[in-house]
Amino acid sequence: MAVTSADGRRTGTVRPELEHVVAAAGVLPRRADAGDVDEARDMFAKDGAVLLSGWDPEPDSLVVAAATLLGTRLRQVFPGRPQAGERAEALGLHSDGADVRVDVHGRTVQLRHEGEDVLLLLCAQPATTGGDSVLVDGYQLVDSLRGACPDLHAFLTGADVDFVGSLPPRRGVPAIPRACRMVEYTRTGRRVVRSSEYALPLPREPRWDAHQDLLDEYSDVLATTFACAPRFRMETGELLVLDNYRYLHGRDGFEGRRLMHVLTVLSADAI
Repeated sequence: MAVTSADGRRTGTVRPELEHVVAAAGVLPRRADAGDVDEARDMFAKDGAVLLSGWDPEPDSLVVAAATLLGTRLRQVFPGRPQAGERAEALGLHSDGADVRVDVHGRTVQLRHEGEDVLLLLCAQPATTGGDSVLVDGYQLVDSLRGACPDLHAFLTGADVDFVGSLPPRRGVPAIPRACRMVEYTRTGRRVVRSSEYALPLPREPRWDAHQDLLDEYSDVLATTFACAPRFRMETGELLVLDNYRYLHGRDGFEGRRLMHVLTVLSADAI
């Protein structure tokens, strides 16, 4: 049974017997200089991830980088968000994306989108100790489960879940269930691999217990993958760009102030 935190997050249990299945999914992104646009675009197009160096560690760099890499394929930019802290526990593997809408003078404005397909993370200040990043190729991971854990693979690709089922209510308003599969395809044929610490079986799902067990097993797979994946440290001015449909990411716990700027965008190929 997977471990669940006080706020409803499912954290998973490391299972050594799974290491041989998931070990190959860990990735160290290739590096490119900010000034070599052609190389950066080529790496991102080929690998779905690239670590760029030489950027001004200010949030505006994220917007410039998104426009530089995607060019005319950049469809929509959402507000950047700083992530700062003095210390924190490890943050396990996850995928970005949230449906956040606000009312501005009677008009609905979408601040986040569940289909965000490109994620950019800029290091403004690395932690004194720890905080190393972890990157996992979700495609490689899911493909490895097909033979090793066929029941789990069938569940991830064939059953809907409530992606935010155990997310605590905000301002007393219950979360609206978000039905989706952990692995599915967009209208343009792109595969999306997701992870949510708050996922639950759908409300009134007749196979609730079985789906809960499979979600727990997926959490164990992710915890094991996180534990055995290689680490890399982002320094000031380094910017990681990810295909958010393909990669899961996380970081180690840290001590000392750490400041990251995060931006998500929609490309022309997004949902």
